[in-house]
Amino acid sequence: MKNITTINRYKKLIENFSYLTLINIINKLLPLIIVPFIVRTVGVEKYGIITFALSVISYFILITQYSFTLTATKYISLHRSDIDKFSKHFNLVISIRVIFFVLIATLFLTVLMFLDISANEKEVFIFTFLLVFADVLMPLWFFRGMEDMKYIAVFNIIAKLFYAFSIYLFVGEKDDFVWIPLLNSISLIMVNVYALYFAIRKYKIKRVPPSLVEIKEELILGKDIFFSNISVSFYRTINIILLGLLTNYTAVGIYSLAEGLFMAYNSIIKSYTTVVYPHLAKYLDQPIRFYSQARKLFSFYVIILSLSSLILFVSSSTIIDFLYGEGHNESIEILKIFSIALLVEPLGGFFTAYLSLKSKYRVIRSITFKTMILNLLLVVPMIHIFQAKGVVYLFLLLSLIQVYLNIQANREIFSTKKE
Repeated sequence: MKNITTINRYKKLIENFSYLTLINIINKLLPLIIVPFIVRTVGVEKYGIITFALSVISYFILITQYSFTLTATKYISLHRSDIDKFSKHFNLVISIRVIFFVLIATLFLTVLMFLDISANEKEVFIFTFLLVFADVLMPLWFFRGMEDMKYIAVFNIIAKLFYAFSIYLFVGEKDDFVWIPLLNSISLIMVNVYALYFAIRKYKIKRVPPSLVEIKEELILGKDIFFSNISVSFYRTINIILLGLLTNYTAVGIYSLAEGLFMAYNSIIKSYTTVVYPHLAKYLDQPIRFYSQARKLFSFYVIILSLSSLILFVSSSTIIDFLYGEGHNESIEILKIFSIALLVEPLGGFFTAYLSLKSKYRVIRSITFKTMILNLLLVVPMIHIFQAKGVVYLFLLLSLIQVYLNIQANREIFSTKKE
């Protein structure tokens, strides 16, 4: 009976984790089928150009997301039963994101006009930039706050399937590489337009135009999380950009083959944090239970990461050879180093979510700022000495340092004393 009670208590948590795991498995399995086809068709160098463009555009996506992945999710989770409040916040977040997109698009297109790069590369950048618009349309933060992960699963699966089929239809030779980011963007835009409409209709969201004061207050509230996200993204994606600038697109391609597999595997594991975040938010007014829940969930996460890391390390060579064929030894070595990083890197996301619930946004910003500065100091010499492997060595080092800093800032999770 005790087990049944426990299962019922965590029913929503288990259900959402299952949906999010399903979506990540499908979302990441499809690229594991598509990317080998792309690499074999257009080559590692052209794949490196696509990855390079995506690394640059990811900054713009991060700006439009601001802090809403955490702050808006938290707000919706706390007010999910009040249609007036979540409607007002829905309109506020969407309005801010649209404003950001218009400003960024104007800046991006202006700068792109003056860049001394080939016409094909400019097309790749423009087509990849459309992903920013697609991301603005998708109210992921809202579905997460409502703990309705199944809708995220359905919409993402449809988009990925459409993208996969279009790749096999329209990409047949080396010069077709420019169409790859366009097909990806179109797939997401089509699905996300409907996702936005679906959210508004299903939850009967009212149209409540936000005021300038409300926009300002929301931006001030999320500024620490935003700067933290920018810092994390900066010291990760800037490394790929610098790798391309200091070496060549082939080196970016070699690194990206391993990183893509790691990120696919890692995103499935990180579904755990996405699901437990709104679950923990429900216990904010019960401190003792909140810390107890956080402690249990953290311990279980460590077990998951340990097993996942071992599996990826042992299977690295088999996976790379199977997907891309033999001859990618450097990518195998990079993937093995990534598998070691899997022991600690996802814990950073867990701690960030935990600190966000406690509204310790300055602590989050401080930790990520320190790791960003360290990354900037080390990235160029690491690339100079180790080439592509230097980026993953640095990734592992920073993951260890970030987790150490987070442990120091969250000692109550490891305390057995009653709060």
